[in-house]
Formats: sequence, structure tokens, C-alpha cells
Amino acid sequence: MRVRLVPRRARGAALTAAVTALAAGCLAGPAMAADSTISIANDTTTPEQAVPVDFTLSGSNASASAAEVDAIVRPAGGHACLSTYQEDTTTFPGEDMTIVAPSADPVASGAGYQFAAAYKPPSPGDYQVCAWLDAGSGTGTLAGPETATFTAVGPQVGQLSVTVPKTLTPNVAFQIGYTTQTDQQLELFSVLQSASQAPCASSFELDQQQHRPETTLLGIGSSQIFGGPVTSTATTKQSTGSYIICTWIEGPNASEVDDSNTTAITVGTPVVSLPKPGLKLTRASASRRHGVSLAGSVVSGFAGRLSVVAACGRASSRRTTTAGKRRFSATIGLPRGCSTAGKVKLTVSFAGSHTYAKQSVSRSVAIRR
Repeated sequence: MRVRLVPRRARGAALTAAVTALAAGCLAGPAMAADSTISIANDTTTPEQAVPVDFTLSGSNASASAAEVDAIVRPAGGHACLSTYQEDTTTFPGEDMTIVAPSADPVASGAGYQFAAAYKPPSPGDYQVCAWLDAGSGTGTLAGPETATFTAVGPQVGQLSVTVPKTLTPNVAFQIGYTTQTDQQLELFSVLQSASQAPCASSFELDQQQHRPETTLLGIGSSQIFGGPVTSTATTKQSTGSYIICTWIEGPNASEVDDSNTTAITVGTPVVSLPKPGLKLTRASASRRHGVSLAGSVVSGFAGRLSVVAACGRASSRRTTTAGKRRFSATIGLPRGCSTAGKVKLTVSFAGSHTYAKQSVSRSVAIRR
């Protein structure tokens, strides 16, 4: 047989390669942990506050020993998931919420796995899920951390409407109807207050803290709503006036307003309070030779015809003048009945309009010769 001779340099290189390969095999060992995997799937299309959000944690354990799946949820926007479950929960003890605890879901050596987990968001907002495949007791990560995020919305209110009869008679009971549609159980609150008060408060709880005069239509524990459309009712009676009905749908936590409504109503025919023109006599004089001369002022924006009357006893003389640009003036002769009188009574009047109330001002003036 012919023997192939290997040069000394080549024999050294081959030996070195063999040793390197053997060392690599020893370092890899039987575990092959680098081949272990973990993934997170969000199984809920539209996550919502107070409703469980479902997850599937799956992958494979390529190590030579059993492993375990660990997972937490916390508000998003902060730190990234840390290298191990133990490190993460120790670093963020007030934020992390464990959804898969150590030893709860063991995974056999060389096996695939698939576990279900769920989390109920306490409030609307963004959340972060962290998951690990650990060698045991939350240490020695074989795979991960794997990260997923989701956004939870608040309860969905499909309808909130408030109806009252068209004609409301003072001090006669009438019914208020509330039509609602929600996708989870919430609370319905409503109060009635004078329209002259401040607008409806932002929540029923804040309304109660303000201690304003009002009628509580639906208070604490009076009306829980779910599904729909459904109709709730309240009955009240009110005196003549203008009012607003303030309505809130709240929950699942106290003071969380999911929808609100402000409804204006009128009971009877309220008396409309109009502003006065602000008549004032600023100057007036009277003489037997020249008669009466007067001037005065009105509020800004007022313009209209005024009646001017000079009277001595039953005798009187009249004329009209026009007010504008915040003032008015007029002259008028003395009536015959003033020939022996020492004073004349002057009266300026506005008869009223759809924008200003009627008003009169008077003054007695000495008559000079």
C-alpha cells in the first residue's frame, strides 16, 4: 500500500483544527439553549378596559432540562423588558403585573409549548408585555425577553339620548327618558338644575361636590346599564322656568366619564327679564319765559323714542324725543296750570321693546320767572 506523507506544517494545522472543533463541541454541551424560542400573540382584536385581553405564549425548549414560561404586563412608555423575569419584577415591583408566574407552566426538555394568558387592563392606555423562557425559578433565560405592546380603549357607548315631553306644565309631574347602549355594565347619573347656573359639571361626583341647588334624577345606585338600546326613566315636577338636565355615563371605575349629555328644557312660559335702558336725568331747568329744558343719559347701545311730560297738578304738556349715542335732550313748554305753581314735575319714559324693559324717571324742578 502506498502511504501518503503529510508535511510537518500541515500535520500541525490539522491537529489545531481538530482541537478547536472538539473544544467548540464541549462548550456547546448538550443544552443547545440558543435554539430555544418564545413568542407572544395577542388574541384580542380590540383590547378594552376592564375586559380580559387574551394572549398565547408559544415556542420550544431546546435545552436538556425542563424550563418554565414567565410573563408580566406593565404600562408602556417606560423601560424595556429586562434580561430575566426575576430582574424585571425586582426592578419594577410597583408596575409589573405577573400574568404567568414561575413554575406555573413547566416545559419539558426538547418539547414545544403553547400556553394561554390573560390580563384585564385597569384603565385605558398603552401596555407592554414581557415574556421569558427560563431555566427555572425566574433565572437563567433560555429565550427572550420577548416584547409585545397593545392599547386598551375605554368602554364603548353606542348611544346616550335624553327625551322629555314637548309641553311641560308647571308643578305637574313629567317623565324623562334616557336611551343608552353600552358594551359593558356602567352607571347612569342625571341631575336637573336651573339654566342660570354654571354649565354641567364634568362628572357626577364633581357635581355633588359643588353643592348647587338642583334635583337629583338618577343618583348613586339608581341605574346600572348594559347592552341596549335600553331605556331608563326618571320623574320630576318643576315650577315655571328654564332648566338643563345634566347626564353622565360612568365606569367601570368611579368618576370615569364615558359619555355625557346636556339637555335644555322649559317648564311653562318663563318671564323674560329684559335690561332697562338706564334712563337718567342729568340736567333740568324751568322758567315761565322759556319753559322746560332737560338732558339725560342712557346705557350704551340703547336707541329709542322717549316720552317727556311736564305737569303741574292735573295740567300737563307732552312731547317725544329720541335717545341715541348714550344721551337725550328735550325742551317743552309749561302747561297753563303752572302759572301759579312754584314747581313743575318732569317725567321721561320709555314704553318698552323686545330688547329693553320699560322705564320712567321723574324730577321736580323749581320754576323761575
